[in-house]
Amino acid sequence: MSAHRSASNRPAHVDASMPHHQHTPSNLTDQRMPDRLIAEYMSRSDYFVMPGDHLHPHYELYILLSGERRYFVRDQVYEMHTGDLVFIGKHELHRTLPGKLPEHERIVLYFGDGFAKQQFGEHRDWLLSLFNQPYPVLHTGGKDSKDSILSSIIQQLVRELTIQPQGYKLMVQQLAVTLLLYCARLPRAAPTSITNIQSATQEPITEAARYIKAHYHTNVSLSQLAAHVHLSPAHLSRMFKRTTGFHVTEYINTVRVRAAQQQLRDTDLKIIDIAAATGFGNFSHFGKIFKQLCHMSPREYRQSTRGK
Repeated sequence: MSAHRSASNRPAHVDASMPHHQHTPSNLTDQRMPDRLIAEYMSRSDYFVMPGDHLHPHYELYILLSGERRYFVRDQVYEMHTGDLVFIGKHELHRTLPGKLPEHERIVLYFGDGFAKQQFGEHRDWLLSLFNQPYPVLHTGGKDSKDSILSSIIQQLVRELTIQPQGYKLMVQQLAVTLLLYCARLPRAAPTSITNIQSATQEPITEAARYIKAHYHTNVSLSQLAAHVHLSPAHLSRMFKRTTGFHVTEYINTVRVRAAQQQLRDTDLKIIDIAAATGFGNFSHFGKIFKQLCHMSPREYRQSTRGK
């Protein structure tokens, strides 16, 4: 599904609301919820690991054009190969990690509810259901794929983002909608035992991540988590970092802050009560961790989301 192009570590970046090539971070602090599509093409030859905690208030479609990657999303690591697509919903914690070889090319598309409302119309719920599937990865078969239509759409996206002919921003938006429409029409059968298989390393890490997600509001400790997955604390710590890209404590704090963000957005609970409900026994510690990850206080976060 990938054509040969010269390698570059600089993204071809499209955002009609911003000057071309301006970098747009998408993480815990990103509250812009773009009304227009943001598209990035990038080719890398280094062992790139997504820096920092990564979740945002808009939808993301990740397209792996060539190479191999590992994608940590929904408490599980998915092996990605050439041609695979990952659909990531709003406020969903995720991180990409290197595969066996560092070289890879990818396109990432970001858009918010405003773009979906404008572009999808009455089909909005149907198209957005792509981002709520039980299995977030669409395996296409890569170079051996017989789906010439999907391959053609993606290759045209690559051409528009790299060559940038007149009107390419509008064309990228149209191709993105076409891509989502085509994917929504594809039958999404349950993953086979081949696509769903996990290595012996990934199984305890997936279980640990799920345990954290279910018990973040309690006093989760590394030793408690290690006992649950039948590993030593030191071994679990090393494996968790290698597999997910997160330190255990970093992941626990991020899951807690994500839950706190949801309550700050959607409830009128007092901030001190939200801190306790999300596992932060110390209110000042909650404020410190929240500001460290979000670069704003819980109160400022609530005000910014209520303003929108």
